[in-house]
Amino acid sequence: MSFLREVLENLLSKPCTILYPAEKVPIPEAFRGQISISDEKCIGCSKCTLVCPSGCIAMAADSKEIEFKGKKITRKKRPHVKLYSCLRCGLCAQHCPTEAIEMQNILSCSGTDCEVVVK
Repeated sequence: MSFLREVLENLLSKPCTILYPAEKVPIPEAFRGQISISDEKCIGCSKCTLVCPSGCIAMAADSKEIEFKGKKITRKKRPHVKLYSCLRCGLCAQHCPTEAIEMQNILSCSGTDCEVVVK
C-alpha cells in the first residue's frame, strides 16, 4: 500500500529538476567555462602549453607583429586548445603574462573534437 501512496504523491508533485532547455541552468559567478584567447594580446610565449596538466594546448605556426610593453615583436606561433581535453583548471589564464587567455563563465559546446584557436 505504501508503494501506491508514494507513486500518487510523486505524480501530483512538482518536478525536482530544472526543465532544461525550457529553463536555463543558473551559472555561478566563478564558473570556469569556455576558454577565450585574444589574438591582439597573445605573444606566443608558450607558457600556457608548459603549465597545462592535460596537454590540451599546442602551439601552431603563425607570423604576426604584436606590441608588448611598448616594443614590437614578431609572434612566431599561437596556441590551439582542444576544448574537450581541457580540465578547465585555469592555469593557462593564470600564467599568461599578457592576460590573453580568459576563462569565460559560459557553457561550452558539446561533442568530441571542438578546438579553440586564437581570435
